[in-house]
Amino acid sequence: MAKKGAKKTNLEANEIFLQYEEEIVNDPVYAGMPDLRHDDGTIQWEAPSNRGSGVFQFSHDKRYQWWINKASEVGINTSEDKWISKVAKKIHPTKLHPCKVCGRIMDIRYCYLSANFMKRVKKLPFYDEQVDMDEITHITDFIASFTDTYGDKAYDALPELLKCSQVKSIPTLPHDLSSWTDWINSEYIPKEPSMLGPGAMSNAPDRLDGFHTYDRCCRPTADKGRSKENLASYSTDRRAFENWSDGNWIQANKLMGYINSNSELKKQQCANHSTGSFHPRPCSADHIGPISLGFSHRPEFQLLCKPCNSAKNNRMYYSDVQHLISVEEGGSTVTTWYAAPIWQRCKQKVYDKESALKLSRIMRDNRNIAMMLLADFVKHDEFLFLLTLLNLNYADYDYEIDPTTLNVNNQIVTVEFISKPSTLRYVNIQKIRKIRVAFSSLIDYANKENRNGFMYTNDEIEHLKQQAFSTLSSVNTFLSNKNKDLKNAIFNEATTDADLESFLQNIDYAELLEVPQFKEVKNLLVEIMSIVADAL
Repeated sequence: MAKKGAKKTNLEANEIFLQYEEEIVNDPVYAGMPDLRHDDGTIQWEAPSNRGSGVFQFSHDKRYQWWINKASEVGINTSEDKWISKVAKKIHPTKLHPCKVCGRIMDIRYCYLSANFMKRVKKLPFYDEQVDMDEITHITDFIASFTDTYGDKAYDALPELLKCSQVKSIPTLPHDLSSWTDWINSEYIPKEPSMLGPGAMSNAPDRLDGFHTYDRCCRPTADKGRSKENLASYSTDRRAFENWSDGNWIQANKLMGYINSNSELKKQQCANHSTGSFHPRPCSADHIGPISLGFSHRPEFQLLCKPCNSAKNNRMYYSDVQHLISVEEGGSTVTTWYAAPIWQRCKQKVYDKESALKLSRIMRDNRNIAMMLLADFVKHDEFLFLLTLLNLNYADYDYEIDPTTLNVNNQIVTVEFISKPSTLRYVNIQKIRKIRVAFSSLIDYANKENRNGFMYTNDEIEHLKQQAFSTLSSVNTFLSNKNKDLKNAIFNEATTDADLESFLQNIDYAELLEVPQFKEVKNLLVEIMSIVADAL
């Protein structure tokens, strides 16, 4: 096996890939690429962003600037969504990329069957598996075999098989192979349809040519981060975003993913196993205090089987309430700010199953009132203030689970984390997703005048709301302009995640949290929810 080009990688490159490396670095299109070679003459193909020291510590930043300059050269605006991948695809001299692991040469374009496409094929009444297909089958190869095997039925099925959000209208084409393959190559593939996938994923500036070294054929097994087991660990609880939940959501998501992917935890019994009924494994991570009732998204979960989890839904057991009180006594906060007043007033009144269910219903009503309250701030265009309620600062850190601290006590899972400031671009991806989901949820509330939830207000609450809006109107011009920028990034359909990312890069979130008007209005909201708690 060749050793050249194998520096600091888990796998040595095959000869085909090594030859490809030399062809790329000698191609004029990549002229001026910074830090091209190591001292021994081998190519520095990879320039990760997390290098802490060494002569090539800043190669990633230098190459990122190279890609910015190249974008300008080829006429791609860096404010566009996924601009860097567009540049990598446009400048690639052959559009063909060998896999570092096996040497298979694959097209970098979207031309291989996706899992969803194959699901559609398998649902066809006439499909009998005579035509083989997998995720490295080229679409034109598939269509050739498909139409040859099933004839007119196959041609008739193609429009529905190929239709997707990127290509909503499929032309009426004659039943001949050349017509379809010509259209697919010239019109369908360039639109990067979701029914297909690329042979190599874009990864600029980390990789010299802008593409992952492992192709579609080997990436799920060679790239540890893309294994099925590891993908299961990338867990995000969308409900925590929709409910504007407090708590360290990064740690909580990390632990949820760990529970989903850990082989030993999959063997654990359901917390209700002593009831005697059947409890199928593996169990899932259940919030002891449901976030749909206003509890925080914390890194502590109860193991429940699927039937028990579904049955519990947004209700609490008596034992849940007792446990949450115990956790509070240990110094932890278990509720989101809007649920704290009602929880503090009612938690000691729970003494059995029925009173626990009653508290669950009350907290559900309280949560609905809180969401309508926040929706009023959407109607008044107070987006920047609302942003301070999302706890985005937790995403500034990278948390690693210390597996030696894993504790399962009464089927409740906890761990300890090792934290450090994060330099990963995934930080902004996490923040952007939370912003999108959270504001979408509030906008949905604001646009629905009649909901099936409990509503409550009074003159005192309305007075406090007007006081809050008046206070927010007094922020300085800089914050007022930033509020408009955020609103535009959320509402304008022409904007992309790149606009939100740019916004986040040009705002100091820690300073936002200290804006006097924002802190004052947060206190007014807590006061409003205290009035609600008294009424409920």
